[in-house]
Amino acid sequence: MSTLKKRSMGGSETLFIYEHGVCMERLPDSIAVEGMAMFKGMMEFGKYFDLVSFVRDEFSGIFPFRNSGFDECLEKADKAIITAPENDMTLFDLTRKIEKRGVENLGSSSRAIEMTSDKWRLYRKLRNKVNMPETSTTELDGKYVVKPRISCGGEGISVGGEVKEGYIAQEYIDGKNLSVSLFAGADIHVLSVNRQILDNFEYRGAVVPEKAEKETIDEAINAVSAIKGLSGYVGVDMIEADVPYVIEINARLTTPFIAFGFVYGLSYADMYSQISSGKELKVSQKRRVMLLKSSGEGYVSYRGHSIVLKTIGDI
Repeated sequence: MSTLKKRSMGGSETLFIYEHGVCMERLPDSIAVEGMAMFKGMMEFGKYFDLVSFVRDEFSGIFPFRNSGFDECLEKADKAIITAPENDMTLFDLTRKIEKRGVENLGSSSRAIEMTSDKWRLYRKLRNKVNMPETSTTELDGKYVVKPRISCGGEGISVGGEVKEGYIAQEYIDGKNLSVSLFAGADIHVLSVNRQILDNFEYRGAVVPEKAEKETIDEAINAVSAIKGLSGYVGVDMIEADVPYVIEINARLTTPFIAFGFVYGLSYADMYSQISSGKELKVSQKRRVMLLKSSGEGYVSYRGHSIVLKTIGDI
């Protein structure tokens, strides 16, 4: 384990940054590169904190941290921010560890994560509060998709068919796929609206920012407001159709935050610092960026895979 000293600002608080694929679990190279990009984005917090973390051996030449362990880093940390998949309740379990250790969590509570990780529980919580596609644990009339109750990144989704145990059926909505990046605290701040780039339901990238109707943003805010314990960065997946539909809530950092510094001139760490210090968050677009999983050189590259940030035209 090693500590990366902050580059500016006073104080001596230590922040534990954790991204599951970089720090802990060996993932396919095409997925690991996305984790690398997120970990690199999290290192922007080094402007405001001493950073502590650990990385898998294959990343030790890329990031300035040696191999260690989750518990050892928590012992040194005043605060923690983690990114991990909802699969197998990994995000929930790691967040519970932070809470039990008494380290301040810059993300959502384990209780909120438990709710948002399970798409069926989330639907039952929100269906009378916001617009959501009709959802069931059995087959639906009309066109529907079948998806795991607990998953991320669009994994395991198919159109129609049997709804097995651990899966749900959800009404198919044809519309514009968006995500709304919010900061939940005493107030809810809109950080960015992004278009999702999907390939057969699987997440392939984003366009940051994207235009959205006010009703779509309001519905995302309403969804987050309805769940106690959501805090810090929260991503709300939406479909903008005849009305805006809430699809799911990600109680963690989501991939578009990587592009914030390029698009707005403020990284998420900068935004967090402004909000947490009580300053008014002023976000203005400097450019529009397409974030893609690709190959060759990019924002990060790993074993033939890369995350590319490409400046594109106006909205």
